[in-house]
Amino acid sequence: MFQKIKKLITPKRLIIMASVFILLIPVFFVSYTFYKNLSQGVENKDLDDKYAKRVKELQIEVSKEDPLDRRGNSTAKTRVELEVSFNEEKPSRTGLIKNMHLMTHQKISARSKWGAIPMTPDNIQQSADYLELLKTKFKIGDSMYSELKTMLDHWSQGDFSKADKEQDRLLHFLQASRGFSNGLATKNEEELFILNNFGPEYLNTLDETTYTSYEESSP
Repeated sequence: MFQKIKKLITPKRLIIMASVFILLIPVFFVSYTFYKNLSQGVENKDLDDKYAKRVKELQIEVSKEDPLDRRGNSTAKTRVELEVSFNEEKPSRTGLIKNMHLMTHQKISARSKWGAIPMTPDNIQQSADYLELLKTKFKIGDSMYSELKTMLDHWSQGDFSKADKEQDRLLHFLQASRGFSNGLATKNEEELFILNNFGPEYLNTLDETTYTSYEESSP
């Protein structure tokens, strides 16, 4: 029996088998990554058929954009608060920064995202108002006030071109050691994140005019 096996497993055959195995490793890796991205499933169980179908389409597109999972973008469901929440009786700059940080999760790519708040014009405006309250109550220094105001000014104008760097800066303020971005979210990643976490009624936040028209209509 041993002799038969020895005859079958020759050095030449071992080399061929090893070569085939090595060549298949990337195929297995890509297949696993693609499956892992799709296995997030339709996270938002409340989605109707139209948007549930769209989620599946987006999962495929996101997997195609990053087949090797180099970005490790998290688009699955996380803990959500639809509106910012601030303590006006005890103004806290940390409270503001945490809310702003959760808002950036819609706009950026990161391997993990703990919590999210939609990037709506109203949430941006409330954050800007709270920042002014912090200033009047002497709860924030001039340098940090200037940085946060610049971020909120960008967002209020629908400019999220620096959201990844702004998110990392907010994490720096929070003295965080992880959760930093892998760049801006693609359109597909952002749409998938919105549908999985906030619902289709927040898809308007993909459109720059949502912010500029809001700004023009504000008193």
